[in-house]
Amino acid sequence: MPVNDETKKEIAAAGEDTRDLPPGWFFYLLNRLDRVESNLRNEFKKDMAEVRSELKQDITDVQNGVRSVRMQQFAVISGLVLTFAGVFYGLLTR
Repeated sequence: MPVNDETKKEIAAAGEDTRDLPPGWFFYLLNRLDRVESNLRNEFKKDMAEVRSELKQDITDVQNGVRSVRMQQFAVISGLVLTFAGVFYGLLTR
């Protein structure tokens, strides 16, 4: 990738030597690094979106599981209370 005309004009205006500029392959590598970084960022964003959606689903599943456990606890406690009430009533009416 050769030095473009605008860069040559800036160098001439500043009185700098063109030998101080890095060769064209350096600019190619910089552009390549920019593209790789951009691709990695896009891939990371896509993966993070997938992880977020999986987490939302997992959280929903856990919430549903907690609701189910609460209902089971209520049923067990209600059964125990009714059983003790029945036993107590049976002992009193004897």
